[in-house]
Amino acid sequence: MSNLEGVAGIQRVAAFLLSLDRQKASEIMSGMAPEIVSRVAEAMLDLDPRLTDTGVVDELVKQVAGKVRGPRTVRAADDQSVKTLLDSALGTSAADVFDDVQKRRRGDNPFVELHDHPARTVATVLQQESPAVCGLALAHLDASFAADVLRFFGEDEQLDVMRRMAKLTPPGPSVLKTIATNLVEQIENAPPVSEKADPSERLKSIAEILNNSTPEVEKRVMEVFGDMDPEMAQEVREHMFTWEDIGGIGKRPMQKILGMVDTKTLSIALKGASSTVEQNILDNLSSRVRDMVAEEREIAGPLPISDVQSARNEIMVSIRTLIETGEFRPTRGSDALVE
Repeated sequence: MSNLEGVAGIQRVAAFLLSLDRQKASEIMSGMAPEIVSRVAEAMLDLDPRLTDTGVVDELVKQVAGKVRGPRTVRAADDQSVKTLLDSALGTSAADVFDDVQKRRRGDNPFVELHDHPARTVATVLQQESPAVCGLALAHLDASFAADVLRFFGEDEQLDVMRRMAKLTPPGPSVLKTIATNLVEQIENAPPVSEKADPSERLKSIAEILNNSTPEVEKRVMEVFGDMDPEMAQEVREHMFTWEDIGGIGKRPMQKILGMVDTKTLSIALKGASSTVEQNILDNLSSRVRDMVAEEREIAGPLPISDVQSARNEIMVSIRTLIETGEFRPTRGSDALVE
């Protein structure tokens, strides 16, 4: 049975247009009647989740166009994307059409306006409500956005809210609208909520600072970090030099690094590598070793990503050993010098 079985025609049109580039989609929409454009725009914002599954859009395009050139994917459009399409297609009347679309969406789902606010702000307001209200609101939100909101709740709170969602009996339309209106007002009047800083981002910043410090400063800081928190020190080391940075290593240090790695490990690590990394590695191998690596890559065939990552980690350990002994030091711009 077709994956498109039961999907409304207007939803198919919306998905097809979202799979095209914006200019082509606007050209097609400009030839539609205004009332159809309005319905298509609404469908773009409330896209049937089935249309985002892998392969479904390819099937749709085959039906509509008879031919597919390369894989296509779509997802529900955000407000700005639909506004841009409408502006291109309708010009001055676009604003009125979009307003009509939003009114209808609010009529069908009064909680739809919650999507216009940051998930953390929505979560902060919902946490002041009862689990029943939280469950009611989240049940009316897009699943991915609801998940983003829920991640700001504690584990027990999450479980309680999801239980309410599972046993939900929606109230009447007027009560639903009153609850939604009240939540939207609270969210719009809520003070800005600052996002908690990502610890990983802080460690990346520290790594960048150390990469541009003197060897003495770097060594002293890493010694302190190692005594204070070995796991944190290791993460900083990993941020100081990554797999992609290999593409910028100079000839002498690159050859020193490659001299520490066997050809089998190298052949596995190069699978799926970016062209920059692959080229820099191959350029610093002798023709004989290059041939050996090529042969071993072919023999190995497709491999699990875990095997590739393990081989890359082995190479990165060798590089970090050279960094720690002072034989190799990354510098700004991914250049490298060897003492």
